[in-house]
Amino acid sequence: MKKYLVIALLVIVALIVAYFTFIIAAIKIVLGAILLGVAAIALLVVWIMWKIDD
Repeated sequence: MKKYLVIALLVIVALIVAYFTFIIAAIKIVLGAILLGVAAIALLVVWIMWKIDD
């Protein structure tokens, strides 16, 4: 009985770790997408300013 309890505990811990890893990865992907959007907008603004100067 004790063996099954230890196995169940390890499975639960593994699931929690996987869940938190997934959440952290999702947050990083969202932040990366936002930063990429900001960089693209900044590049577009610089390009427009450069075109207006010519």
